[in-house]
Amino acid sequence: MRRIKQESYFPAIIFAHLLLWLVDLLRYSGDHPLGSLNIAGEVFSSWAVTVIAINFLMATKARWIERIFGGLDKMYMIHRRSGIIATVLLILHFIIIPRDPVFTIGKPLGFYALVLLLVGIVLSAAPFVKRIFPYRRWRMTHKLMGVAYLLGVAHAYNVPTLTSELPLVRSYVSAMMFIGVAAWIYKVFLYGFFVRKWPYEVIRIDKFEDDTSKLVLRPQGKKRLDFKAGQFAFFSIPDLGTREMHPFTLSSHPSESDLCVTVKSLGDYTADLQQSLKVGAKVKVEGPFGLFDYHTANYKKQVWLAGGIGITPFLPFLEHLEPAYEVTLIWTVRSAKCAYYSERIALLAKENSNIEFILNISDQQGRFTIDKRFSSSNLGDRSVMICGPEAMREAYIKQLLEKGVSYRDIHFEEFSFR
Repeated sequence: MRRIKQESYFPAIIFAHLLLWLVDLLRYSGDHPLGSLNIAGEVFSSWAVTVIAINFLMATKARWIERIFGGLDKMYMIHRRSGIIATVLLILHFIIIPRDPVFTIGKPLGFYALVLLLVGIVLSAAPFVKRIFPYRRWRMTHKLMGVAYLLGVAHAYNVPTLTSELPLVRSYVSAMMFIGVAAWIYKVFLYGFFVRKWPYEVIRIDKFEDDTSKLVLRPQGKKRLDFKAGQFAFFSIPDLGTREMHPFTLSSHPSESDLCVTVKSLGDYTADLQQSLKVGAKVKVEGPFGLFDYHTANYKKQVWLAGGIGITPFLPFLEHLEPAYEVTLIWTVRSAKCAYYSERIALLAKENSNIEFILNISDQQGRFTIDKRFSSSNLGDRSVMICGPEAMREAYIKQLLEKGVSYRDIHFEEFSFR
């Protein structure tokens, strides 16, 4: 299936809308004002309606939606940026749309929808809010975005619009509204009834020195999570006093009955987990998700680049690397105490001549660059897999492009959803 990337997602929406509007306007013979501000204002609102509707559809985490967007991690990044873009579009709509002196109930509804949406976007995207606003509260307020959307729909049906007189645009916008409302209702009220959560129990906790722990979980019953190497799942631990689901990469291989995840203290939830989780804790696992898989790359000669805890999706790959693949794995960590899997990886590399392992300890060797290993090489015949912090990833991508790697041959997993 062809995947929609962020670079093409927004242009596709813009093109589809402009085409529908152009066809309808060329055929229009009604008496609604056709001023440029009126048309632009309604085009902006129809874009926003579509973007938000698809955002709600993404939030359902449906497998077919994930495949279209190339993985849940990519989908969430598009989701976040789409929300900001939709808010900007609605602000432009509010500013430029001509004011009708006749009062209708739809006018205050539209204003309240915009205010709620602005509050939701600030809580979701503003960096200073994300630092001080607990994740559990953020999730609760994020669900209220659907209320803003319902108010927006009610606004659209209770004010005179040009859209209502254009058959193609009206049908399209109405369909988007229906999709958005239905997806939000499903996610908020029905999701828990249809999505299975697998019961597991924590049987071992290995603590490392840098606020990182390895958890080993055993299935409770005969059935267990069926997943592929490199995927992640959402975990809920009621013993911590919350039913929130948080994503963690599965570092065990699918052939193993137990699940292994590595957790680093990066926020309020993971800090609580590090301090309070005990052996015997019950865990609910939802998944799997993600399409990070070296088998989907174009070349069997590959470079894998990991930063810190970003090593986790590569661990099950290494355990059962197919003989046809030749891999150079480069793992960058801040200090020696962060290299908690280095001995295991070094042993695998020693046993398999197709694996070259390079460990870069930044406080001893400095920041790693592609030139340190491939100083004179053109890497155009290799595929690259990256998992690590965004700053590291962007630096690597720039260096790889200079080395002749095509952007389509660079595969990465988003390091943070929120």
